[in-house]
Amino acid sequence: MNPKVSLFLLIMLVGFPQISETIYTPALPNITKALHTSASLAEITLTLYFLGFAVGVFLWGAFSDYYGRRSAMLIGLSCYILTSYLCAQSQTIEALFIWRFFQAFGASVGSVITQIMIRDLYVGTKRAKIFSIIAGSLAFSPALGPVIGGFMSGYFDWRANFWVLIIMGLLLALFSFFSLPETAPKKITPPSLKSTAFLFCKMMKSTLLWGHILLISATNGILFGFYQEAPFIFTEKLHMQVNHYGFFGLLIATATLLAARFSFSYAAQWGPYRLIKSGAAITFIGGVFYTFLVFLDLFDLSFFSMILITIALFLIFFGIGMIIPNSLSQALLAYQDQVGSASSIFGGSYYLFIALFTWLMSVFHNGSAFPLPLFITALGIILILASQIVFYFSLQNKQPLTTTTD
Repeated sequence: MNPKVSLFLLIMLVGFPQISETIYTPALPNITKALHTSASLAEITLTLYFLGFAVGVFLWGAFSDYYGRRSAMLIGLSCYILTSYLCAQSQTIEALFIWRFFQAFGASVGSVITQIMIRDLYVGTKRAKIFSIIAGSLAFSPALGPVIGGFMSGYFDWRANFWVLIIMGLLLALFSFFSLPETAPKKITPPSLKSTAFLFCKMMKSTLLWGHILLISATNGILFGFYQEAPFIFTEKLHMQVNHYGFFGLLIATATLLAARFSFSYAAQWGPYRLIKSGAAITFIGGVFYTFLVFLDLFDLSFFSMILITIALFLIFFGIGMIIPNSLSQALLAYQDQVGSASSIFGGSYYLFIALFTWLMSVFHNGSAFPLPLFITALGIILILASQIVFYFSLQNKQPLTTTTD
């Protein structure tokens, strides 16, 4: 008999790493001043977060096979709480680099172990339903971070954002300690190093999988590139109040949720790969539109300009919202017999690329409004190329372009 797990707890556990990624981004300009550093170095803290997350994605799944899901979750949350405290106490940018990396390593347990527990507990349509609910929280939670962070940064010191995360981590740890059961099967054979290495080589040779890695990493590169660069543009260049800037998160959440709804409604008619191609084209168009607004000097806080900026950003994130769920649903169809290990390899791979893209955004930062739209447009081109790759090789692998319903 399967143990019962609170769906609310699962949603909170899978969502808090996303909030941790973005909650302090509105405070990046304040961090540069408080720690006497440059904007580029402050933005690298986000890059290091993704590197730490990638390491955690690779390791927590295997750890849970040996020592149990519950133990892995509690240890990861403890690591997260401690390093969040150390982030809040950082006096130099170098210290923040170190503790932000280990904070992400601890946070990644929520993403990895929650998905493994769902696979332990549910099968068939029930599992699909739970994952659809989880996907909705993943779309909304990163956008919630800037709203909270904008408020905290507007009224308190930048360190207050980390104290919010500490409190959140403590509540999740207590809830998990008293309510989270062990879900691992009694007889579980952890994958051997040899079999994992063989699977890794097999996956890295798949052009179709590389297409999906580029799709997921480029979409998240755009999303988090915006989160890391936009605070400097809107609060320092355009002098928007930091607590108002945070509401861009709600725009992003609205666009991605509407895109998810659109994908659900037209999945049977269009199929996942046509939805991915359409999403890539929409994101690219939004990036080009955003670039023209900056070049034509229509980028300010006037009502007309804000309407145009909102349209451009809505297009960008609507397209992203079409790509991510469809790509994730198709990427590992060829690895269902080893889906746990395959998920770790796939997730770790695209998180490494997300770290690369966010680092590039920090390199391109020059204090003007130009790098961000050019960065988004460049990644939009990658999305179009990657969407063509997965469309073509899905035909070669005879994966269906449309889905059927009973």
